[in-house]
Amino acid sequence: MVDALVRVSDTILKNYESVSNATVLGELSRRGYTKVFMNGVRSLAPGRRLVGRAVTLRYLPSRPDLQEYVTRGGYGEGFNETPRWDALEALVPGDVLVADCMGMGGTSTGGDVVFSRILSKQAAGLVTDGGVRDGHKVIRYGFPVYAGGSTPTIGEPNVLPYEVNEPIQCGGVLVWPGDVILGDEDGVVVLPSNLAQEIYAECVRHDEVEQAILEHTQRKGISPKFFYPFNSETEKIYAAWKARLE
Repeated sequence: MVDALVRVSDTILKNYESVSNATVLGELSRRGYTKVFMNGVRSLAPGRRLVGRAVTLRYLPSRPDLQEYVTRGGYGEGFNETPRWDALEALVPGDVLVADCMGMGGTSTGGDVVFSRILSKQAAGLVTDGGVRDGHKVIRYGFPVYAGGSTPTIGEPNVLPYEVNEPIQCGGVLVWPGDVILGDEDGVVVLPSNLAQEIYAECVRHDEVEQAILEHTQRKGISPKFFYPFNSETEKIYAAWKARLE
C-alpha cells in the first residue's frame, strides 16, 4: 500500500466546499498541473458538492481463469474477500471511493446494495469512470455520485476489482490515495493532497476578486473586459470591495 503524501485535514476539506472547481483548476494550471480534470465523469445527482480524500480501487479486465485469484487474493481457502469490499471498509468520514474502471462507462462498478456501505460509513461520496448499477437508487442515499454512466448490468463479466489504495487513473487523471477530490456541476477535479493547504488562500482571493468584478461591472453597466487579466484597476476594485465588507 502506498501512503498518501499528506493527509488533508477535515478543516481543509470543509474550506474547499465554498471554492469553485474552476478556480482550483486555474491555480493548478499555473503550477503546471494541466491534467487534473476527469474526462467522461459526470454527476448523477446534480446539485451535490463533493469534497473528500481519495480511497482508490482499481479494476482489471475480466479473465475467467483468473477471476478467483484476482478478486479473492489467490487460489484456495483463507484468502481475502474481494478488494471492492476492502475499499469500502477502508472508508472513514471525509473519504471518497474513487474507482478506476478504465473508462468503461457502461460497466458497473457496483450497485445500490454495495454502495449502501458508503452511506453507513458516513463517507463523502463516490467517483468512478465506470458505471453505477441502478444509479437512480444509489443517488437516493443522499451522497454525491460521479460516474461514467448508470447501467442495469453487472460488472464482473467485464471487469474485476483488483487492488486498493494504490495510485490509479480515473477519467484519464492520476489519482494518488489521499488526494482531494472535488466535484460540482461541471465534473471532477483532482487536487494533489500536498497542494491543498498551499493554494487555498489564493483560490479564495481569486473567487473574491471575481465577485468584486461582477458586482462592480453590474452596478456600473460596463464590460468586465477591462479587468482581465487582473491588473491595477482590478486591484482597486477588489480593495474597495474588501473595505466595504469590513
